[in-house]
Amino acid sequence: MPTSAHDFQLSCRHVNMASRIDAAAKCELRSVIRFLLAEGNSAAEIQRRKSRVYCDNFMSGGVVREWCRKFKDGRADVHDAEGQ
Repeated sequence: MPTSAHDFQLSCRHVNMASRIDAAAKCELRSVIRFLLAEGNSAAEIQRRKSRVYCDNFMSGGVVREWCRKFKDGRADVHDAEGQ
């Protein structure tokens, strides 16, 4: 386990970022969208970044834009509404 921020940065360089995640939960993808949006990324950039790691067909660009709008409007919950 890294003992300092410097050690953490060094250990992160050894992570294989070329791997893809094929079976992500919807709430995981929404969390990623919320995080990247908070960093100031556009919906288009979020879609590009998401498609590099997650299956391209798991969430369309339109759905990414929809969730960006929801989060910009104040939604914080990444889970489906109950009963849907």
